[in-house]
Amino acid sequence: MAETEKSAGSDNTEDILAKIENKSLKIESLIKQYKPIKAIKIALESYPPQDERCKYANWVGVHKALMAIKDVEGILRSLDPRYYDILMK
Repeated sequence: MAETEKSAGSDNTEDILAKIENKSLKIESLIKQYKPIKAIKIALESYPPQDERCKYANWVGVHKALMAIKDVEGILRSLDPRYYDILMK
């Protein structure tokens, strides 16, 4: 039974990773369209669960969005404060 639970958790992780991959594609598209604010907001939404692979995959998208920004301080000031906590994690 524990093996079944582990398998179900693994399937859930794979689903989350697929969603993060789709989100990363949206982020890249927005960066190419010179929409960094929207890209960073999408990157910070739906913060992943505690699974390390999901955290890392999500961080890659956040990092891409942040690196595309020329005026990081200005962009961060324009964000809703609810995103600050997510960025600090």
